[in-house]
Order: sequence, then structure tokens, then C-alpha cells
Amino acid sequence: MSSGHAADAPAEVTLESDHGTLTALARTGQGTPVVVVHGVMADANAWKHVVETLAPGRPVLVLNRRGRAASAPLNEGYDVATEVRDLLLWLATLESPVDLVGHSYGGLIAVEVIRRGARVRSLVLYEPVAHPFGAAAAPLLTAAVTAGDLDAAVEIINVDLSGYTRGHVEALRASPAWPKLLHLAAPTGAELRAINTFTFTAPGSWTIPTTIIAGEHSRNRPPYGPSVDLFAKALQVTDVTILADQDHLGHVTAPHDLARAINDGIGEETTLLVQAPTNDR
Repeated sequence: MSSGHAADAPAEVTLESDHGTLTALARTGQGTPVVVVHGVMADANAWKHVVETLAPGRPVLVLNRRGRAASAPLNEGYDVATEVRDLLLWLATLESPVDLVGHSYGGLIAVEVIRRGARVRSLVLYEPVAHPFGAAAAPLLTAAVTAGDLDAAVEIINVDLSGYTRGHVEALRASPAWPKLLHLAAPTGAELRAINTFTFTAPGSWTIPTTIIAGEHSRNRPPYGPSVDLFAKALQVTDVTILADQDHLGHVTAPHDLARAINDGIGEETTLLVQAPTNDR
């Protein structure tokens, strides 16, 4: 992995894989690294405001999963295992166990990398998803992406998959964010297909300390509520942390609130690690 970033500001780092270059945003620090795996319709940059208050003083790595700017495109045969291999490559560049954070599709990837023996100290999942997820919207989305109609793809993701109103989509279409959303929509057909062709099962045993976070507005409604319940049952998490007045996009709409919830999940090591050393001997 190559880098050239300043001590406090996240900067791009790169990693070579068998299927092209992968990139991430990295912040330097001391102690247990925090690794963030984003979901569909997102990239590392979408988490930059969360990183501002995430685990102060500690190293943070936010992946740009393949299909995002500067990372390689989705390869032929892309599936969940592809993402797991990519994440394992990143984790191999870190010397100590990590605190792992997964959002949406990133949550599924995070759980699967632990199953494959990744050295993880704690896990925080923000509205993780798994099959069956958005199955009704999948054919529409695949058709739109295949036809190159990314405008339609963004609308399908927001309305048919996530349950937002068409008025919400029109507001997005008129905003400066729309061109970025069009770019992020390109890999969504393959990603949704990967999620729904992968069989998620409960681990035989689960010893990793795990926190699940859900937005108040999506906790008890499809499509995210049932997936949260699926993961909570599989990982034996009895209390889901609620992000007040938020839904699936807390990393954008309430980044510092989400960061605080994640910090609670990964524990208090931060305070200890940033203390100045003493000269007592």
C-alpha cells in the first residue's frame, strides 16, 4: 500500500490486487485501526464527515470499493466473495486487529470477512443488508443500468428500493449531488445481484463484540428493518442502537451523530491512546 498523507487529514492510498488498483481514504494515528466498508450508492468521500469525529487519534481507513472513482471496475464474475477478497487484502496491510465498521452492503462484507478469519477486535454494523433485499427492484435496476439509463437507475434505487417519494428524487435531481449519484449508480445492478445470489447464514458461533445501528425511520420498515432483524438474530445482538430522526443515510445527514454511535460501539480505547506519554521510570 502506498501513501503520502499528512498526519491528521485523510488522503488517498492505493493497493494493487489481481483485478486492478484499489483505493481508500486513510487517516494516520495511533492504536487499533478503524476500517470502514461503505454500502451501495456511496464511496469513501461520502464518509469524510463521519471520519472527522470517528475514533479521534486513531488510524482510520475508509475503502473505495471497486466500481468507485480511482478503484478498479467490477470484474467479470463479481460477487460477494470478490468484495471479501478485496477487504482481506486491505486488512493484510494493517499490523494489528481492527475495529471494523460496515454500512448496508458493507455490513454483509464485514461479517463474511470475519468468517474467513480476519483479525477483528470489534464490529459495528449500520443497517446491514442481505438476501432477500430489494429483490422486486433488482430486474428494473439491472435493466436501467444495462441500458445506460443511470437517471432511471437512481430513481429506482430511491423509490422502488429504498421507499423514498418521487418528490425526494426530484429534489435530488435539482441538486449539485445528482451527477455524483449517477456515477455511483453504475455498479448497483451487479451489487444488488451479488447480495441476492449470496446465501447469508447465521455463524455457528460468534464471539466478536458486535453493535448494530439503525436509523429511527428505517428500523421497523422495509427494506432495511427486516435485514437489521436478520443480522441481529444471526449475531445474537439483543439491543439495536437507534440513530434518532435518521434513516439509512445517517453518514450524510447526521455524520457526527453516527460517528458517536460508532465510537460507543468500538469502545473507549481512543481516550487512552491519545494521552501524552509520561517520563516516569
